[in-house]
Amino acid sequence: MNEVLKKVALSKLKFDEATPIKGGDINDAFRLECDGKPFFLKLNVADSLPELFRKEADNLNFLSHIDQLILPNVIDYGVSQDNFQFLILEWLEKKTPTEKSWIHLANNMAKLHRTHQENFGWTEDTYCAIVLQPNISSTQWEEFFSENRILPMAKLLRDKNLIGRRESQQLDKYCKQINSFFPIEQPSLLHGDFWSGNILPIDYDQIALIDPSSYFGHREIDMAMSKLFGGFDQQFYHSYQEIYPLEETWQERLPYTQLYPLMLHALLFEGYYLDEVQSILKKL
Repeated sequence: MNEVLKKVALSKLKFDEATPIKGGDINDAFRLECDGKPFFLKLNVADSLPELFRKEADNLNFLSHIDQLILPNVIDYGVSQDNFQFLILEWLEKKTPTEKSWIHLANNMAKLHRTHQENFGWTEDTYCAIVLQPNISSTQWEEFFSENRILPMAKLLRDKNLIGRRESQQLDKYCKQINSFFPIEQPSLLHGDFWSGNILPIDYDQIALIDPSSYFGHREIDMAMSKLFGGFDQQFYHSYQEIYPLEETWQERLPYTQLYPLMLHALLFEGYYLDEVQSILKKL
């Protein structure tokens, strides 16, 4: 038995083969096989990002209750005897997206965003990439977004000496203006890390959502992030606007609604996106 198969020996399934594949920057990824059927495996050291895969599995299982949402099924997760955490998911074969794929994705995201609750937040802290994000409940978006996203991220950036006092003061100013950047809306269930790397076009003109970092937030967070790093096909935005229209000015406000994911990526890539962050802050 090879080393990878040993790490999933506690799984409910018994696998015959493990083949390394591309799976992002954070985890090692493998294609597993059990009696000829493929599965997707993610692995990392359990102490490095505690409960990362348990939280992801909980997110996927929660989202699976949204009717017709396309997600990989959670097969199993756990920690191996040599302290590696694993997450085993249904294998989804990547295909080329069609025009119908983007229409279906728009329908599914509108359905997701129409799932509401009274408060912004989540039942626990959740990871976005390697960053553990607080999700303390609030009835006010301004309070939730400043206290759980912008200010904690500002501290992480300061601790890495990526921003200084001036940027910190500008971010305090931004927090006081959040209600002018985001229209008043009910808390919506979000994907939470919604960009082109976290969708997977599959068969039957569908697009699956992967790697969620879900919480109840402002839906323009998902839509703003979807415009970063290449964005999606315009058919997606056109269809979403027909189904669940955003305010007409949403694209004009993109610099302000994209600030947090740019701060996150500045942290992840040690300053690479700081110019974009500073450019937004200078406009305040």
